[in-house]
Amino acid sequence: MRSIISRVRVKWSLLIMLICLVVGTVYSLSPLPNRDAISLAVQKNFEVPINTGFELQGKNQCAAYSTAFVLRNSGKQAKGIEVYAEIPFKIPISGYVLPKGVLSYLQSQGLKPMMYKGDLSSLKARLVEGQAPVIVLVGNKFFWQHYMTLVGFDEDKNELYFFDSDKVDDENAELPGNRTMTNDYFLKWWSNGLPVFNHVYITVAK
Repeated sequence: MRSIISRVRVKWSLLIMLICLVVGTVYSLSPLPNRDAISLAVQKNFEVPINTGFELQGKNQCAAYSTAFVLRNSGKQAKGIEVYAEIPFKIPISGYVLPKGVLSYLQSQGLKPMMYKGDLSSLKARLVEGQAPVIVLVGNKFFWQHYMTLVGFDEDKNELYFFDSDKVDDENAELPGNRTMTNDYFLKWWSNGLPVFNHVYITVAK
């Protein structure tokens, strides 16, 4: 009789652990990105006025440095290393920050972030509409993921301009941001292989 009760207890314990794991995973990944249906006419050329400098990140700290860049460009004081110390929803061991961490931290600083899933046209339209940097997530499945911040584009040159906190030098010179990507090269990495969080971007509003 005791052995039966013990087996039942073990089964219930495993079930409860599984339920907790599923609930915790869903909570950590939420909110899911909104499907973007913006239809604003995109300009041929656009760049966000940048009123802040660039910072070089530490290992796996791109989420915090992109977040800090957005905060500084919104008129708030923020340093990437300090944001990284406070930003929530880090994955243990790797220190990688889930999108929920970026959203939560921006909300805690008085901004109104939104995460969308869309295409290149809608991404550019959001940049123009918001007149503020837009955080994007690029990568290669579970091998690596990286947050960057879109600050401009040039349709005639087929180029996109980013602040990338993993770049030691400003590669752009007089161009916006510190990194240039062609549309095709960006799309290759924006299709990052994640089941839910591919083609996503985070916008901010005061």
